[in-house]
Amino acid sequence: MGLGVSLILLLAFLWLLQMVGTFFQMRHYREILGGVSREGGRGYVGVGNAKARFGKGVILILVSGEDDVVRKALRMRGATVFARFQEAPDLVGLSLEELRSEEREGPYEKATMQATRRAIEQIDRIKAEREVEAGVG
Repeated sequence: MGLGVSLILLLAFLWLLQMVGTFFQMRHYREILGGVSREGGRGYVGVGNAKARFGKGVILILVSGEDDVVRKALRMRGATVFARFQEAPDLVGLSLEELRSEEREGPYEKATMQATRRAIEQIDRIKAEREVEAGVG
């Protein structure tokens, strides 16, 4: 077998491994999001992301109560399919208004804070939709 064929087979194998890894990572994502949603309670769940051109991307699941205070925050940060969700305790207890500001720095790096703002935007859209439904019904 020639070098070219060997390289193509190696690339195909690595691509297959990546597909399998992505499958398991997406399953983990669905399990975590489903668990957060099933926990119930009154409030809102938002998911935000920040993609990195090079380096680590971030997906953040944010749970806020009716009072707009963060009750739970889970963050997946990494550059590979091996990244998993972990608690982001420094966001818990903060108000959505505090976190909404573009100028706010920390408690995490820029990508996590961008994902946080995107999750808050999703929560704002859900709240607006519920208000419209309540007004119509």
